[in-house]
Amino acid sequence: MAFRHINELPLGDKIFRVELASDDDITVTLTLTGWREAAPLTPLAGGSLTMPLADVPTLRIALNRGLRALALAADVAEPIPDRDILRELFPGHGAPWIPQHEEDLTQRFHAGETIARIAARFGRTPDSVRTKLRELGHDPRRPEHCPPDGCLSWSRYASPAMLGAAQEPAAGTAS
Repeated sequence: MAFRHINELPLGDKIFRVELASDDDITVTLTLTGWREAAPLTPLAGGSLTMPLADVPTLRIALNRGLRALALAADVAEPIPDRDILRELFPGHGAPWIPQHEEDLTQRFHAGETIARIAARFGRTPDSVRTKLRELGHDPRRPEHCPPDGCLSWSRYASPAMLGAAQEPAAGTAS
């Protein structure tokens, strides 16, 4: 069964065309082209890929993750996708933070990594990274800010013994 599907996506002053075509049920060719409306003869993007039809779902996930990571690194805004796409794009979406990840998050943040890169590293959305930083006492807009008692000092997972809580007075001593 042969098929050809063309989808043109106007995004601002740019137009991208994604074409999927197959002459059989074995392979599919993906062709991408892009141009500006004002200069349709000057390509912004172009390329072609031929692959087994059975590999399309895997390629879709790989392209989503790759393009999402690129968009995060460039701090490019995009519409909020639905929950299933979020889970696919952000494998850590909805998972609880563990103490080791909190420490790594804080260290990366203070080392100057962007929120977008940190989010891509943990498979989470930039908003969830900002929220976690606030919970840990850091201002995502000011990496130079540190809590008065030091970074990582008040993790909600820290026990009172780790934080140096006062010891109980010995039995039989007057208070």
